[in-house]
Amino acid sequence: MPSPFANRDFLLLFSIGALQSAVRWLELLAFGVYVFDLTNSAVIVTMVTLAKFAPLALFGVPAGVLPATFPSRSLYLYGLILMILTNILGLVLVWSGSLSVLQILLISFTGGLFWVLDFPVRRALIGDAVSQSELGQTMAIDTIANNGTRMIGPVAGGALLQVIGLKGTFAVAIGAYILCFLLTLQLKVGRQLIESRQSEAILTGVANGIKLVRKQTLLLAVLLVTVAYNLFGFPVLSLIPVIGRDVLDLSPIQVGILASMEGAGAMAGSVMMFKLAVTENYRKLYSGGLLIFLVAIILYALSQQSIVIGCLLFIAGAGSAAFAAMQTTLLILNASREYRSRLFGLLSLSIGAGFFGFIFLGMLVYLTGAQTATFLSGIFGIVALILIVYRWPDIIGKQQ
Repeated sequence: MPSPFANRDFLLLFSIGALQSAVRWLELLAFGVYVFDLTNSAVIVTMVTLAKFAPLALFGVPAGVLPATFPSRSLYLYGLILMILTNILGLVLVWSGSLSVLQILLISFTGGLFWVLDFPVRRALIGDAVSQSELGQTMAIDTIANNGTRMIGPVAGGALLQVIGLKGTFAVAIGAYILCFLLTLQLKVGRQLIESRQSEAILTGVANGIKLVRKQTLLLAVLLVTVAYNLFGFPVLSLIPVIGRDVLDLSPIQVGILASMEGAGAMAGSVMMFKLAVTENYRKLYSGGLLIFLVAIILYALSQQSIVIGCLLFIAGAGSAAFAAMQTTLLILNASREYRSRLFGLLSLSIGAGFFGFIFLGMLVYLTGAQTATFLSGIFGIVALILIVYRWPDIIGKQQ
């Protein structure tokens, strides 16, 4: 099989995804440490990430219908312009010394608006750019980029914050988004509407997507597993800066290294997925990946040693890599092309469940503390996964 990188459009989409993902993880770490040092409040730290998830919950489904009205490439270009202007504003504010917590929340929210486009636009375009026989490996490679940046981004964010302050984070983000804009201009896919997607009202598109999911219960199960991850799994990663600073007494760079261990594990897991994934096991890898992640974070919450915590975060990352690679793959393989953007809109909404996950986690942190909240969240996640598998056993069946 030829290398997916021989496909020019996939190479461009891969590079764009890697750059914008690196900025996302860099910001989450840098904003988290900056806000915690400013407020000494773990609850406010979770609000920073909550603000990034809010647009997924609010606009995920309508965003899935936008490619029926506007060419996907144009939508992504508009989103990149928004991010360039937002980060320029952030750089000006931090340089003038007037950047407040509220403004960081607004910047994080704007980043979430752009994130909404990643699923119905960029990842759907990957499905258009490659053949179905290449899809599993292609999505594994795209996950490698995302997870590799989860390893690099936190370290870079901690280093930039410690050496030159938050203005370094904004400067790097501006440069990365400008490069993404130039790369997006080179795409051949996404320049025109797909004929079957034309002239569809937003509400009609949303209704059609929901109707499809109700008919195909496997798709519903895939989305519900995503909801479980974003309600009870992913939010706990936002507490790494809190545990690193408050419990382990680490410096910003050390916190970045600790946070990068989850990304390193995800990178290793993505490489294994590329080498070992077999089509018939896709569903087991998806649900099993989430189970590994949840078990690892429960054990991480019980530890007091930074080395042990780092190892457990590495294992959690490996689990999340299997989950993430199969998430997109299963939706594309089990739905026709004209419904993909709508399904990715519903996927964005499912990921947007993280908005409520961060609210729930914030309440747990307020009542019990960061480590206990992490432990309880992991337990709730395992219970949710067991219920989903019991009700829809196809989610661990063979993928045809």
